[in-house]
Amino acid sequence: MLDDRVQLSEDGYGPLFHRRFMVRIASPQLDAERLILRLCEDFGRFVPSEVVGIRSQQAPARVGGLGLADELVVVIPGPWNGPVRVVRRDRDRLCLVTLRGHMEAGQIHFRARGGDGAPLEFEVELWARAGSRLVDLLYSRLRVAKEAQLNMWVRFCLGAVEASGGRLMDGVHIATRRLDSPSGAPVRTAPRTVGSDIVRPGRTA
Repeated sequence: MLDDRVQLSEDGYGPLFHRRFMVRIASPQLDAERLILRLCEDFGRFVPSEVVGIRSQQAPARVGGLGLADELVVVIPGPWNGPVRVVRRDRDRLCLVTLRGHMEAGQIHFRARGGDGAPLEFEVELWARAGSRLVDLLYSRLRVAKEAQLNMWVRFCLGAVEASGGRLMDGVHIATRRLDSPSGAPVRTAPRTVGSDIVRPGRTA
């Protein structure tokens, strides 16, 4: 699954960012396992369809949806198309790695826990650096890519709420940590929090 098309964080540029987007869902009709199954079966349902599209690299969808080594391309207007590959699929987790051409270099984890009578939590966690010097410029200095990504993952979490059949409890919780890396070397320094927020429906992300 790891070949020369894989774009790991050490292949990227600039600082490494650790980002978490999390929602708590009241009265879900799905438990954690079934929500991840729904995600794997219909990934495109979770993204804002008016600005993002999903293109599968696979033949007709298999029972159970995405599996190991399957690939998707997240299609966004502009130079932001994001090819990814599945590197882990568990009952409560889906993990993707970015491929060459993605705006970022790193991994994306989707997790769910709870449900079955208790509140359900859904989380998107990213460990990534800019995939190119241009993206590093747009993200770190001009903030264009940052705003596009923020909006996408907030909407993704709200899509998980809708798919679960439950109700958003207290907004979308967002946390960002920046791990500086001198000269592009692997990061080994202590992280620092550069942002945290709660986005609620009706507020622009």
